[in-house]
Amino acid sequence: MRRITYQVLAAGAVIAMVAAGYSSSGASATSLTSAKLTASAPGITPTTITIGMINDTTGFVASSFSDGVGVAQARVAWQNAHGGVDGRKLKLVVEDSQSSPSAVLTAAKSLVETKGVFGVVSDSALFFGAAPYLTQAGVPVTGDGLDGPEWGTSPNMFTYGSPTFTSYNGTSYNYTTVPKFMKSIGAKKTAIVAFASPSAVLSGKQVGAMLPKFGIQNCYQNLAVPLGGVDFTATVLQLKQAGCDSVIAELTESSEVGLASAIKNAGLHIKQYYYASYAQATLDSPSALAALNGSYGQTTVVAGHASTPAATQALYKQLKQYDPAYHGGLLDFGASIAWEGTDAMIAGLKLAGPNPTRASFTSKLRTASSYTIGGLSASLVNFNYLTGKLPPVQCSNMVQLKGSAFVPVPADGSATCGTRVAYKG
Repeated sequence: MRRITYQVLAAGAVIAMVAAGYSSSGASATSLTSAKLTASAPGITPTTITIGMINDTTGFVASSFSDGVGVAQARVAWQNAHGGVDGRKLKLVVEDSQSSPSAVLTAAKSLVETKGVFGVVSDSALFFGAAPYLTQAGVPVTGDGLDGPEWGTSPNMFTYGSPTFTSYNGTSYNYTTVPKFMKSIGAKKTAIVAFASPSAVLSGKQVGAMLPKFGIQNCYQNLAVPLGGVDFTATVLQLKQAGCDSVIAELTESSEVGLASAIKNAGLHIKQYYYASYAQATLDSPSALAALNGSYGQTTVVAGHASTPAATQALYKQLKQYDPAYHGGLLDFGASIAWEGTDAMIAGLKLAGPNPTRASFTSKLRTASSYTIGGLSASLVNFNYLTGKLPPVQCSNMVQLKGSAFVPVPADGSATCGTRVAYKG
């Protein structure tokens, strides 16, 4: 499971926030029109737009995703409070994936065939179970392409992060960001541990292949961790025997805690990099805090970084106002995805015209090249990647858990940027 983020230019963030509907006066930036509003597509009425969301609310990956529902509802509520989209109010209908690929498909069919939604926001690690059905039906989908290659080839699916898990004629792409960061913190022999999903396995192989370019030995790989697994006794023994001084782990939050606890219990002092550890739940849990202390990670919505201050402050302000379940603190992996996926769906609706159709949404958003996730991304997101035209550079905001807080790394809050690398295999 990977967390893709982008470097944000402070001045550009303010401009992007206004473009996305944020403004200091609180006025809506939604494009109003005098055109007659009609029921132009499924989920569209003259006064409302119904969108769906699939969330891992229950099951073994719920620890990383369940709080995303309230976050998505807050994004919708803010949009409605500022005029909706072309005067239409948004409605959000949520289905639980139950952390099961088969249940994801059932959820998608319920949203489309029973609830009549226009499009679907993905906040699930197992969305691949619904992707073929939604693609065949031509239903627009927005979210993070963390679960499989379909995000890079399906014309109806839009990920705001580069689709690094997609193979284009036998070649996939990833970025040197994480290996570069591992070198910066002194790693020399790095293990890679990932759960057994197609995307995590491919990502693990890609990163493992890049490590030698930075003078780092890939000392051990385990790309077959059971989904939701928490017993890493055997894995840690292998790390010790191989003499690894660091580990990169692509796991759910609960599994990350399990691995970190096993490393601590074994008395190993190795550098640890986790993709999903940046979360309020980590700070609130004494056991997680103790296990993960000193570890590194990354995130989009990050406190303390120079790259996203204005957009981050605006986001947290909206959560406090519109999400009753939010009582302060950091957004975790799934909650960040929920916000970003919902924002991308709204961006596509704005581009699709006053009487949007699924076809107009897909065609207009596919050509968008200046989307910024409401200012959270400084690099302009280009959705025209279906032929493998991924950006040449990608940046991430890195953090370290120290004591009871995540602090920026490096200390000046600058992002770590990596270049695109091709991978065959």
